[in-house]
Amino acid sequence: MKGVEDFRPYQAQALDFCERVPRGYLAAKAGAGKTAVALAYIERLMFDRFECRRVLVVAPKRVVPQWPVEARKWAFGRLLRFSLYLGTKEQRGAALAADTDVVVCSFEFFPELIKAIKAKDWPFDLVVFDEASRLRNGGRKGSVGWKAMNAISAKTPARILLMSGSPRPGTAHELYAPVYLLDQGQRLGKTLGGFRTSYLEPNKVDRYTGRVFSWKLRAGMEQALYGDISDLYFAVAPDLGLPSVTVDRYIALPAEVSQACQDLQKNQVLDLDELELIAPSQGTVAGKLHQMCQGEVFDGKGRVQHLHDEKLEELEEILEEVDGRAIVCVWYSHDRDRLLARIPAAVDITTPEGMALAKRGKVDVAILHPASAGHGIDGLQEHYSAIVWFAIPASFELYDQANKRIIRSGQRETVRVYRIIAANGIADERIVQRLAEKEAEQDEFFRHLQERAPA
Repeated sequence: MKGVEDFRPYQAQALDFCERVPRGYLAAKAGAGKTAVALAYIERLMFDRFECRRVLVVAPKRVVPQWPVEARKWAFGRLLRFSLYLGTKEQRGAALAADTDVVVCSFEFFPELIKAIKAKDWPFDLVVFDEASRLRNGGRKGSVGWKAMNAISAKTPARILLMSGSPRPGTAHELYAPVYLLDQGQRLGKTLGGFRTSYLEPNKVDRYTGRVFSWKLRAGMEQALYGDISDLYFAVAPDLGLPSVTVDRYIALPAEVSQACQDLQKNQVLDLDELELIAPSQGTVAGKLHQMCQGEVFDGKGRVQHLHDEKLEELEEILEEVDGRAIVCVWYSHDRDRLLARIPAAVDITTPEGMALAKRGKVDVAILHPASAGHGIDGLQEHYSAIVWFAIPASFELYDQANKRIIRSGQRETVRVYRIIAANGIADERIVQRLAEKEAEQDEFFRHLQERAPA
């Protein structure tokens, strides 16, 4: 059975970092072995150093059951006893009350668990937050996970380990929230406003009201920002020797649909055959343009209106070329419904039953929504080496994480990443360009932190 001695060099360095830094961020791209490092860290704290009574792991719902499974693969994880904070209220209560070493809780029940325990009775000496990129929005409305983590950070002496393969999925603005959780404002300031003043400048601004919609790093501030936080991060982007190739397949929208896209972009009004709608904001315009590239659009009453089948026909050609199993990524419910209706071999693997079949290689065309099953899923790489983006998302994190479901350890083939792009639909080409920019920004973030890491 494998042990710490079988770690890759960077994993051993990551384990040393975790032991040295009580509150830190383990940033390693998907498939690099972050979970194994965390398990070794837990085992050392509990049974070698006796500094930890109990551990709380917070993870996506689909990932929760995988923690004990991963532990059984390693000699250092076999002794760890797990309970899963899932299911009914009674089952969750039993998991918390059980005599176990590690409680693994899903994101959805994390705030509830925090409320159930008074700070003075906090039983967890280490909190591991798997896929910590979800904390990037800070205390803004809806980010209950960040508020719960901040309560732990501010009111308890617990060690904190944040983990993610996408530590900078969007903008530098999103670095403030996780860093604040780790140091309570020591490095980047006690307020978001102060952070903006020190490092950022407005990116998109309403010309009439002056409202700032987004922020960007001021020119020349990368070194200063990354230098200020580098001691909190262990960042590694290892070359796992897994080849992949991206194949862009362009389709042309029907002339009337392409013209309607141009009109909608210019006038924020769509009038095409029986489809009429008004887009009150540029955000709504962007969403409708994206749907138009897909071939179906939700109208003003929430009904689906059909426009074309260009992407469906291209998808069928790609599946013939692949001549084997493939994952097809969708975004809208009408994407999924059309694929299931048109392709007999298609199965929705965002359901537990579908995912279980896919992990056994029993699904030829696996329909995946990246927001539902993009993070933390392991095992697909054993059966799939082709992924097709029927709908390309604007989120680089979701795009990257979904691709990494099969570009990871255990893959034996060159992975083919197909992207179906509407060349004359505005939205797709903008998204592809922005994804490339975000990937470059994240790679630069990794590079800066790795260069600053101690030898």
